[in-house]
Amino acid sequence: MAEYQQNRIFFVCLAVTALLFLAFPVSATVQDEIAERQKQIEEIQRQIEQYESQIENTRTKSRTLENEISKLNAQINQLFLEIKSLELSIAQTNSQISETEEQISISTDKLTAHKQALGQYIKIAYENDRKSLTEILLKHDSLSSFFNELNNLQDTQDKLKATIISIKDLKASLENHQEDLEDKRSELQRLKMLEEVEKKSLDQNKSSKNRILKETKGQEAKFQQLIQVSQKNIENIRGQITYLAQNGVTAEEAIKFGQLAAIRTDIRPAYLIAVLEVESSLGRNVGRCNREGDPPEKNWTNIMHSRDYEPFKAITASLGLNIDTTPVSCPQYVNGRRYGWGGAMGPAQFIPSTWMGYKDEVAKLVNKTIANPWSIEDAFVAAAVKLARAGAAAKTRVREIAASKAYYSGNSKCSTAACNSYANAIQRKAAEIEADLN
Repeated sequence: MAEYQQNRIFFVCLAVTALLFLAFPVSATVQDEIAERQKQIEEIQRQIEQYESQIENTRTKSRTLENEISKLNAQINQLFLEIKSLELSIAQTNSQISETEEQISISTDKLTAHKQALGQYIKIAYENDRKSLTEILLKHDSLSSFFNELNNLQDTQDKLKATIISIKDLKASLENHQEDLEDKRSELQRLKMLEEVEKKSLDQNKSSKNRILKETKGQEAKFQQLIQVSQKNIENIRGQITYLAQNGVTAEEAIKFGQLAAIRTDIRPAYLIAVLEVESSLGRNVGRCNREGDPPEKNWTNIMHSRDYEPFKAITASLGLNIDTTPVSCPQYVNGRRYGWGGAMGPAQFIPSTWMGYKDEVAKLVNKTIANPWSIEDAFVAAAVKLARAGAAAKTRVREIAASKAYYSGNSKCSTAACNSYANAIQRKAAEIEADLN
């Protein structure tokens, strides 16, 4: 009776395990929502590109009041669409996060069921190991039943091995889902920050339009006077790099090091400064972790991805820095919940593992033995090298957009709303800065 009950439990566990593999398919409704939002994002992007063509046309024309207002109207309409596209992407990413959390829950349930089944297999295998072949032989009236039991013993051993392999695979799958979840949460936070940047740009464009109309009262002569006053005005650039300024980079330094880095790598200075300004706006927690006096949860060992541990040790050691008090960026937190990883270094926000691929070239360009990611000059050059490698040295809009996308996502052909908005934001910022640099 006891053996029957044991086998019954064993087969129930097997059934539960099998059912868990078949149950909980990915929600078709969630997938449909994600696909529908992607269609909307793609349609909005087509409209954004139409406005971009309109803006480009005004840039080639003489700078008149009518053209300036036309350009600002197109930029305002474009920004409205980009904000809408980002809102759709935020909703899309939230759906993906929910889906990934569900997959983690399913994998956890499967893992629990497999562990229960494993316990039963181990128990049966243990009981079988206590019996000798002689005992098993004497227990049976015929050789056929004896060999049947031997086959059952072998079958149990095989299933025990298979279950152990399944548990290992499930653990690996669970870890992948959890890392995917961290990446999606990090992307969600960057999307929200990018949306804030676009909203700020929208407000600035509206203010510019209202200011021009107010100061010129619609008169072309007054507009031309306004242009003369604003050209080569350092205060204009100071107002355009507010996030860089928050991280200790002055307008004078941005212009100086931006131009030097651009000359060394043959990219546009205004484009480089624009990239670093937008990056600074996304990295609100620049240099706010791993400082002297920070609590343990802000230490580099708790905020960095494990892949950056050894590179960070090597970088700080080579520069003679204290690894526990060298400031790096913090992870993003929203309502007490952590999103992604911290550990990015200096004004250009390179993570340690990425910096290792640029440090030698940067050192040559700045004529130093060792490049320092916390140096404004070295950081600007590193960003310039990364952008030049991605094609920005061509100095065309198409290649700069591709380089911006590569800087943001690692993929120059990225077509998500976040990539498109990021690249467009940089082009707008670069046009503003260039107008004052020339």
